Amino acid sequence: MQPTTTFLLYLISYTLFFVFNRKSIKDGSQRLIDDNGDFSSKPKKLLYAHFIGIIWLGLVPIFLIKDFFLNALIDLQTIEIENVLLYALTLIVILFIAFKESKSAHEKKDNSENVFQLSALFFTTYFITRALFLFSYELWFRGDLLFETASATGRPLAITLNIFLYVLLHMFNSRKEILACIPFGITACLFSFLFNAVWPAIMLHIAFSLAYEINFYRLDLTRLKTLKS
Repeated sequence: MQPTTTFLLYLISYTLFFVFNRKSIKDGSQRLIDDNGDFSSKPKKLLYAHFIGIIWLGLVPIFLIKDFFLNALIDLQTIEIENVLLYALTLIVILFIAFKESKSAHEKKDNSENVFQLSALFFTTYFITRALFLFSYELWFRGDLLFETASATGRPLAITLNIFLYVLLHMFNSRKEILACIPFGITACLFSFLFNAVWPAIMLHIAFSLAYEINFYRLDLTRLKTLKS
């Protein structure tokens, strides 16, 4: 595929996803937990938005790297024990931050019982869908886009562009979330280059997101049981 064609495909893919992401934010269907600590009141739209993201962000990189898809996910030749240990330590820190942040967010929540409660089936479906969405998301961002731009412009510029586009997607969220995108994005990019594959970024993002949301869900279940007893 010609570089110009590839660039246009990236541009169209990102622009459409940006517009759809913005619409989801305005609809209140972009995230499971809002800034007030309440679960989404639009669960069907939330799942729909994730399904669209899986299809759109997943199909583009698979189409572009279909001949070496597995190599993009994992490169066994670059796995060294010291890098694995560094990654494991980073993953532990990420999980610690996720649990800490979810607990802090839940402590700000009202003690009153939510009027709108979601079923256990929804949460199970959501967590699976969320993991698949983040897989596609990172495959696009820290997989195809990152390595493609690195080969064309060099790694420093590729990381800078990657972080810029990543932050831009979160520009309508809270200031805290926008700022958090920078160190997280840099970490994901560096580990992707360190292992010459996208699996480190995929695991980091899924680990943080699900640890945050599942722990929040667990804390809320405990709260509801306490209120009803």
